[in-house]
Amino acid sequence: MASPAAPYAVMPEMSPPILERSMLESGYTRESGRTVPNGTSDYSSDSLHRRCIAAKYEEFMNPCVLSWTDLSYAVPGKKTAKNPYGKKTILHKVSGRSAPGELTAIMGPSGSGKTTLVDLLADRLSTGQMTGTIELNGSERVTKTFRAVTSYVAQEDTLLGSFTVVETMNMAARLSLPNSVVMTDIHSRVESVMDAMGLGACRNTLVGDIFRKGLSGGQKRRLSIAIELLSNPSILILDEPTSGLDSSSAHNVMKYILKLCGEGKNVVCTIHQPSSLVYDMFTNVVLLSGGETVYYGSRTYMIPHFSGVGFNCPKYMNPAEYFVNLVNTDFEDHVDITKLVHAYKQSTVKKLLLDQLAADRTTLQHLPDIELQPSSAMRQFSVLMYRNLVNNIRNPGIYWIRLFMYFCLSFMVGTMYLSSNDDLTEEDLIPMLFYVQAFLVFMSVAVLPFFIEQRAVFARERANSSLSVVSYVCANFLATLPGIFLIVVMSTALVVLLAGLNAFEYFLLNLFLSLVVAESMMHVIGAAVPHYIIGIALGAGVFGMFMLCEGFMVPRDSIPDYWIWGYYLAFHSYSFESFVFKQFENETSDEARAILKKYGMEDVDVPKDMLYLVGYIAVFQLIFMFILWKFHTGRR
Repeated sequence: MASPAAPYAVMPEMSPPILERSMLESGYTRESGRTVPNGTSDYSSDSLHRRCIAAKYEEFMNPCVLSWTDLSYAVPGKKTAKNPYGKKTILHKVSGRSAPGELTAIMGPSGSGKTTLVDLLADRLSTGQMTGTIELNGSERVTKTFRAVTSYVAQEDTLLGSFTVVETMNMAARLSLPNSVVMTDIHSRVESVMDAMGLGACRNTLVGDIFRKGLSGGQKRRLSIAIELLSNPSILILDEPTSGLDSSSAHNVMKYILKLCGEGKNVVCTIHQPSSLVYDMFTNVVLLSGGETVYYGSRTYMIPHFSGVGFNCPKYMNPAEYFVNLVNTDFEDHVDITKLVHAYKQSTVKKLLLDQLAADRTTLQHLPDIELQPSSAMRQFSVLMYRNLVNNIRNPGIYWIRLFMYFCLSFMVGTMYLSSNDDLTEEDLIPMLFYVQAFLVFMSVAVLPFFIEQRAVFARERANSSLSVVSYVCANFLATLPGIFLIVVMSTALVVLLAGLNAFEYFLLNLFLSLVVAESMMHVIGAAVPHYIIGIALGAGVFGMFMLCEGFMVPRDSIPDYWIWGYYLAFHSYSFESFVFKQFENETSDEARAILKKYGMEDVDVPKDMLYLVGYIAVFQLIFMFILWKFHTGRR
């Protein structure tokens, strides 16, 4: 019985002339001593337009060739004798090209510069020093035009687990498409993109989170890609689209990505360890090592190129695995990368690339000025308001678990200080008021993990110009109020009615404003820290300091001068003194008068304190807005 054929039999060694002859047979021609694409080549301008006109998406925007020439990138590093300028070079004179209908894969070992290259191509880096050029259709890219024709899919899926696939897509479409697109067209666009990415069967499935099962990893990845396809980009850039997926899911995701290429999209992606089946899907391969190009060119010429320099891919071995291992410098017995880099620079495939880049500048139709038209501020606000309200209702961790905790604690407080308990004195109510003000406010730290999840979604949407910071902050703030109000009404009813306290309406208003201030402060902390664990620790520390300074443990008149600033800084101080004053202001007993005198609260201006709390809310929301605007741009 004959042995099975090798999936990757080693091709005969090809010298540069033989390799060039193979290229000429594939649609290239010789002009003025150069190898350039002829009219039948997949790389020619006419062919690019033909393929895009034949694309299934009738509204296909513009055929775009993305190219990069001598691209270098450096970040500040440690100054040494060998590095007197203190620069760490991440990429060094990298060149390449990707055209409509092509799937260009950027490969290399860890630390080779793959992610940096794709971030540069996607315009997602705001720091460091870049040299070289990035071009669209042979002319240097213009930022506004580039963003209008390009979408970027990050490595991590940033999705809200409380929504179904179709809900997620509809909200994303309303945010990313301009107001001129009517709702019927939005729904049509959503349906066509879901069908294109194979999401129709799971359209009513929740994305899923820690509380509920939902989509598989591969389905989440396809949903992330589908969201970015709603604006119909000409170029799709993906960072590790198969990261964290098993081989079957990875192959399925790449199959849908390849389908997009067949519909005229220009797709560039980084990929770490593609299977042999996935490797077969690539049109072009960029192989990096130490920030330098070891190979760029057609996948079909990759094995002959390396065979020509003495490195034959073994039979039955995945070429992607072989080439990545070949250029991995983490181990002592690695090959001399400088020789491979030099061999590529002298190769026919490199000369072909340079000729093609030169031809692009003269033969391709330059893009007109295009600017992405986002949805209006009012539409953004309405979509975000709806999304936040529904998410707050459906996600049990945001309010429902907190509501249960507040119910238990408020019930305990109310029954502990039951009005029928004759053993309690008026002064015994002070610790209870302190507990209500301090610990019920302290529990606002519980919202932090869920806010940071939403922050990641915000950064993605802002990077793709889907929303403004002002719309997001306003919708986010207003959507928190119903949940907080429900908590406050329940807590106030239990504490005030069971304990027989005075001034129900002032108690409710005071607690409501205090919780809104606390929630606003946690938004600021959540926007400022990289991880929710740090945020919880920081929030607990700030609340602890405010509790110490609010005038209960040490009355205001007894606080040392060097700590008195803490009393005036803590919003707890204004809330606590209002609680105490409204409880005892109409009491005529000597004990009540003595309590107010002891804490320096004989003449408290409660409306003024409430205005102070409103001021804290405004200040925290403005700081929150500034941090989002300045630091959460979706770029790094």
